[in-house]
Amino acid sequence: MKDRFFITTITLFLITLSSAIKTESTMQKEKTKIEYSIRKGVIADKDQLKHLHIKVATTSGGLVRSADEMTDEYITSILTESLERGIIFVAEHNNIVIGSVFKYKEKLKALEHVLYEGTVLVDPDYQGNGIGTALYSHLLHQVKDHRPDILRVNLKVRASSPAVRLYEKLGFQKEGEYKNLVINENGQLETVVSMAWFNPNFAPIKFKNMC
Repeated sequence: MKDRFFITTITLFLITLSSAIKTESTMQKEKTKIEYSIRKGVIADKDQLKHLHIKVATTSGGLVRSADEMTDEYITSILTESLERGIIFVAEHNNIVIGSVFKYKEKLKALEHVLYEGTVLVDPDYQGNGIGTALYSHLLHQVKDHRPDILRVNLKVRASSPAVRLYEKLGFQKEGEYKNLVINENGQLETVVSMAWFNPNFAPIKFKNMC
């Protein structure tokens, strides 16, 4: 009888533990399911964008630039460049910026048709909600529908990143690799993939006095 009681007690304990784990897992999944909106970025987003960049940069494999390099000058620069010569969208949840995508042109006439600099980033607490995909989709639709001056949207991504598949689904094509281009937080060399998306509605612009 004691043995049966002991086995029954252990069984009940395991069932209870399993139920608790499932409940906690369910709560975590439910917690990540959020409502968010996407809008164009504005200069007033600077402080929240800096906080977002620092948070993502402290995550393993998050960004090439480290957290201590996310200075006010850097954030002001990329925000200004995106507003003046590019595109920027942000994702908001409860009036808090939890994601961003920005791309902008370089200051060269020969590359006026290319959005090159920039990246997409999502708060680690809210990843897994499709926010990165939604942000990039907004950017590409903006280019396709309203920016006939842009032919290419270029990006670089670590070859080991699962984002490579995401970009391919969005229509980006692999163009080459930069072997051992970056050193990660563990001191290891990583290969970076170069990718590009092409605007089907591109309308070439002829520049005067271009060599």
